[in-house]
Amino acid sequence: MTATSKRILLVDDEQLVRDVCSELLSIEGYRVDTASDGLDALAMINKAGYDLIVLDVNMPNRFLFITGDLYGEGETLEFFCKGASVLKKPFTRQDFLDSIRQILSRPAKPIAPQ
Repeated sequence: MTATSKRILLVDDEQLVRDVCSELLSIEGYRVDTASDGLDALAMINKAGYDLIVLDVNMPNRFLFITGDLYGEGETLEFFCKGASVLKKPFTRQDFLDSIRQILSRPAKPIAPQ
């Protein structure tokens, strides 16, 4: 699958971040939709299928991550980071695009509407 056939949902409450990241991804050939919060993201997911969701964790109407970890916060964070890719703001253009390429190179089922 080429970059042009990959569809990405970018979710961030900061307009500037959405604009810059969306432009970077579009230039690279990805099809990009944006949402400003978790509620908007859910509405978008219900309309279209996505190969990747880029999600800012700290924003209004955000998602809640839950765990059954009984071992402590440090191990929960380590597990979360292994299961999900995390990119800390501020990040460089190259770090952002490298992270996108790396994630999309892994086999996965697209996130489809319900």
